[in-house]
Amino acid sequence: MDKAIVGKRIRRHREKLSLTREQFAELISMSPQFLAEIENGKKGMSAETLYKIGERTGASTDYILMGKQSVSDIKTPVADMLEKIPPRYSEVAEELLSALLHAIELDKHD
Repeated sequence: MDKAIVGKRIRRHREKLSLTREQFAELISMSPQFLAEIENGKKGMSAETLYKIGERTGASTDYILMGKQSVSDIKTPVADMLEKIPPRYSEVAEELLSALLHAIELDKHD
């Protein structure tokens, strides 16, 4: 795990929330100086700190650590609709989306 890359992701998330370093540090119960060291890749963080960041700011810990973002982390009208689909209909939704993607691919070749 590269501390510099993890720190950049945390900084990007903080900036996306339009929070100053001081505001973000207060939100996750740490000093602004320690947050600066994390954001600059000079220090690592504990699992507890990672948990606080995720829980209190809505950040995906998968994204922070590995750069992976899931559909549930992306808020769009389509993602909102997908969240409302009951599990028993997920297979039908998957088939419909697959058909749509197939049609888009066919359209690209025309």
